[in-house]
Formats: sequence, structure tokens, C-alpha cells
Amino acid sequence: MSDVRVEAIHIHPVKSCRRIEVEQADVIATGLKHDREWQIVDENGECVTQRKHKILATVETALDGDTVLLSANGNGSTILSREQAAEVSVQHLVGRRPVRAVDGGGEAANWISELLGERCRFASVTDDSDHRAPSSLDLFEQPIAFVDLAPVLLTNLASLNWLQERALEQFSIDRFRPNVIVDAGEPWIEDTWHDMAIGDAELAGEIPWPRCAVPQIDQDSGERHREPAVVLRAHRWCKEAPELEGNVRNMMEGHGVFGMACRIGPVGATIKVGDPLIVHSYREPLLAPPA
Repeated sequence: MSDVRVEAIHIHPVKSCRRIEVEQADVIATGLKHDREWQIVDENGECVTQRKHKILATVETALDGDTVLLSANGNGSTILSREQAAEVSVQHLVGRRPVRAVDGGGEAANWISELLGERCRFASVTDDSDHRAPSSLDLFEQPIAFVDLAPVLLTNLASLNWLQERALEQFSIDRFRPNVIVDAGEPWIEDTWHDMAIGDAELAGEIPWPRCAVPQIDQDSGERHREPAVVLRAHRWCKEAPELEGNVRNMMEGHGVFGMACRIGPVGATIKVGDPLIVHSYREPLLAPPA
């Protein structure tokens, strides 16, 4: 399958804020460098996302080295840096478990609090955070940053096009907040990919990804829509997954599914737009391809 190539790479330096489209990305212990390295937390240290504040979709992000630049229309801008930052402990969204992190500082906290209308701060994972998902959900067997669970999410434009042809309204791939976007030509074939290579990186597709309400939020305007929830429920709904167990099964059943959640390594590898995706092994899809 060497004719499949990487069409785009997206990273999200701050969880729930806007993506950055990059030409290449380095692999680190938690996934792709700078992806979900920061999250917004409330006064209790709990993660704040677009699920509560749709306006976060409109917060622009940019990188200047390791410094993150944030801006929002009508709200000016701020920066996030881990240099000389105070150590804090915050909660990861999955499992509500503590994560060693550093604080984004008072200026950035005031900026995001004014935008959201509640007291919030920024927190960043560090190289020694070494956070792992709860053992009952640790499918990827590697540390994670502030992703929900998967170090890397891979999506296929052919599957997106299949959904769009049947949807009530159009929506773009960025609604699903993926990292690696390919066009395999054939929809849903990505559900069968297991061991893969992109550049000098090795990936393993572990599970098709269950979707929450965030894909209904337009990632340009912050407005909520009906799609893709309606078309996913009609054609990509996981009613039951008897081959899975425990919390993983609970995570899958009763959700729409789109994209493949992957582990990735080794540290130091690089993936680039235009790289071929080579599939080394396949698996039976968890969800049968729609008719």
C-alpha cells in the first residue's frame, strides 16, 4: 500500500484550541512533539475543553521554538512558556488522575479566564511527567500528554468523503482533531491497518476511535452543528463490542466511530507530509464497513 501518502499533519499545542498544520513532526515519548502538551484547567485542576466552552475552537495557536503563542479575536494574545515555570499537579481528563506539570503563569491565566468567564489556568506536561493511562485503558503502552488517550490519531480522507456524501451538512476533517491525515482511496480500510510505517516512524493501529460531541463544533467558528453526529449514528455506530473487555468495551459501545487510534515510536523519528504510509500487517475491523 505504498501509494498511500501523508496528506497533512496536525498538532494541537493546547488541548481543545486550534490546530497547527505542519510539514513535519518529530516523535517524542508521548506522541508528536508539541501535541496536547498544554491543557486548560479550572480552579480544581480539572481539564476544561470544548465540551464546556465551544469558544476554545477559535483560539489560534502558533509556535516560536518551544513557546506557544495564543490569540483570540477581541481578546488580544498571550504566551505560554515552560521556562522557570512553577510545578503543579493537575488532573488528566481520562481517569481524573494527577499529572506532574508546570503552570503557565498569571498573565496567561488572566487572559484565558477573561475569555471563558471563569477562573482557569494553563498547565503543561514536562519531560519527566511520564503519565500513563489507567491500566484498564492503557492500550498504547506509552506515556501520554493531555490527549484523551491515543498518542496519535490517524484519519482517512476517503472515509470522510464517504460520510459527507450521506450527511445532512458538510464538515471538514479538522472537526475530528486528527494528527495524521492520509487518503487511501478506499473508505474504512484504515480500520484494518495494524503495523504501519511512516518515514522512520513505526505505528500500530490499536482501536477505531469513539467520538464525543466535539466533532459537532465547527473548528473555525466555534458553532455547534448536528453533523457529523447524525451520519455517524446512521452508519458508524458501535452498538456492541463483545470482543473487547471492561472499560475499553464501555468506551466503545454506544458511540460513533471515526479514525484509528495509534501508538507511535521510536523517539527521535520524524514523519513528513508526502511520506508514504506502508502497512506491514492487518487486523479484522472492530466495526464492519458500512454497506
